[in-house]
Amino acid sequence: MFSLREFRLAVLLLALGSVFSLVGGSYYLKTPAVWSAIVVIIGVPLFVVGLALQGAELKPAPNTTEESPELEKARSQATETQIQIIKDTTRYQYGLTAHLEPALEKLGLESEEDGTHPKLLNLKETLIDGAYALLLTFGSLDITYETWKEKGRQK
Repeated sequence: MFSLREFRLAVLLLALGSVFSLVGGSYYLKTPAVWSAIVVIIGVPLFVVGLALQGAELKPAPNTTEESPELEKARSQATETQIQIIKDTTRYQYGLTAHLEPALEKLGLESEEDGTHPKLLNLKETLIDGAYALLLTFGSLDITYETWKEKGRQK
C-alpha cells in the first residue's frame, strides 16, 4: 500500500524534469514550436530543483520495532511528543543534516570540531516493565558517552 511517508519529492521532480526536457527538446529539434519550448523551459528547472532536493535529502531512520499484541495495546500510552518523533524520523526530510537536529542543537549535542550532529541509527518501540517506551539509538564518533550523560543532567 502506498504511503506518503515513503514519497520522495526529489525523485518525482527529477523524473518529471527529465521527461519534460527530453520530450520537449526532441520535439523542438524536429519542428520548433512554442509549446515544445515551454515544455523545455518548465522541464529544466524541475530537473535542477529535483537534483538540489536529492542532495539535501535525509532518509528515514530504520524502525526496528518488533510488532506484538501487547505493544499494540500499549501504544495508547504514547505521548504526543513520542508520536511526533516517530512521524518525523520515519519520513524523508529535506534541508536537515540529522534527524531531530533542532533538539540536538538545544541540548548542545554537536561536534566541537565541525558542528555535525549525532546520527539517528534506529528507533524502536518496546515495552519496559509493561509500559510503552520509544528507544532512539544515536551514533557519533565525535561525541563521547560522558558528554551525553553530562548534557542529560544539565537539562
